[in-house]
This record gives sequence, C-alpha cells and structure tokens, in this order.
Amino acid sequence: MDKFIANLQNELFKLRKRKKYLVFLILGCAVCVASGLRVLAANFFTGQLGTGNISPQALLGNLMNANLTFILMIFLPLMAMMAACDLFVGEQADHTMRFSLMRPVGKGKIFFSKAAAVLVLCAFDLAVMYAVTTVIQLALGGGTRGIVSSLFACVLDLIPLAVLILFFCLVNQVVKGSSLAVLLCVVLYIGFIALGTYLPAFGGLLFTGYLRWHNLWVGVALPFGSLLSRIGLLAGYGLVFGCVGYLLFDRKES
Repeated sequence: MDKFIANLQNELFKLRKRKKYLVFLILGCAVCVASGLRVLAANFFTGQLGTGNISPQALLGNLMNANLTFILMIFLPLMAMMAACDLFVGEQADHTMRFSLMRPVGKGKIFFSKAAAVLVLCAFDLAVMYAVTTVIQLALGGGTRGIVSSLFACVLDLIPLAVLILFFCLVNQVVKGSSLAVLLCVVLYIGFIALGTYLPAFGGLLFTGYLRWHNLWVGVALPFGSLLSRIGLLAGYGLVFGCVGYLLFDRKES
C-alpha cells in the first residue's frame, strides 16, 4: 500500500506540472460563474420589458445542480481523457514510462495508481467548481437552497466517473499515438452518449448513462431492487475495464 501511495503521489506530481489542467479549470469555473450571471441578466432585461422580475433566490437556488450537466458530461470527461492519455500513451511516446517501470513497484500498482491520479484530479476540479459555484450563488443573493444536496450529488457522481476513467485507461492500451488516443476516446464517448440518447433501450445498459448518478439517489426514491441492479451493472463495467486494461498494460512493452 505504501508503494501504491508513493506512486500515486508521483503521478499527481506529473499532472500538477502540466499547466493546461489549471487553465482548463479556470475556464470551467468561468463557465459556472457565467451561468449565474446569465440568469440574472436575463431576469433583469425581462423585468425591464415588463415581462417578469423573479427574485434571485428563486433563480439561483440549486445553481450547482444546474451546472452539473456541463460539469459531468463535458468538462470532467474531457479532463479525464486528457489526463489518462498523458499518463499512459504520452509517457510511452516520449519513453518516460520506462522510468516508472524501473521502480520497485508492480505493474498493477502502476496502472491503478495512474487511474487513481486521474480520479483525484477530476475530484479536485469538481470540488473547486462546487466551491466557486456556491460562492457565486451566495454572493448574488441566491441563498443556501440546494447547497447540501449538490454536495451529496457531487460525491455520488464520482462513482460512475471512476468507471469512465478506467474505460479511458483501457482505450489507451490499444493505441500508440497521443493524438489517436484522445480522438478515439472522444469518438467512443460521444458515440456511447448518442447511442444512449437516441436508443433509450440501450441507455440503461451503457455505463455512460449513469454519469449523472445522483439522479437515482437525490430527489427520486427508486425501489431498492432497481438500484441494486444498477449498482451491479456499474460495478461490472468497472471490473471489466480495470482488469482488461491492466492485462493489456502488463503485456505492453515500454
């Protein structure tokens, strides 16, 4: 366990050295801020035209919940696929992977510590965006409605995000170029989302259909049997992606 934690810290250090993740985080926070300002601006102009003037509490309450679709479906998957490609295919392309393999750490710990580093990065981004959105909601007079439920939703949504990260790690084991790895991740991700959207019968069977995992737990009480089957399905995806990804990584030369 100590070796796993040490290697995780090493992978996180690699991600911290890449400034693009900080730039994207700033841009993501700017989008969250802009969403609150856009709602207030629209309310102000409609009030000036006499067609409506709603209180900020009603408009900005649950602001984080309103931003979760953008964060969970676009921002965090983008961060996950870029980080996974940097830690796997990127290191193999510039031949720095061999330095990790030379350390007294098994390949299993290396693979899963890289995946864990991507998850920690996404969790940190989610926490920062939650904090920024909450501050904006309070500062603009939106009150405290939805703050606790949004926090609970963010924690729950880390579960399907971990499965998505394992999927991206698996994809990185079947390609060699960084650009190709990112393109393949994007195409497959959009394809799964589109398949679940336009063919609802498949939506419940695809892991991408559970990225907004909090919808099953917050606000609507589903039968326990229905929840248990979905938990089992998501856990099965995670086990398959993790095991197959590790096996391919173990057989892959640096």
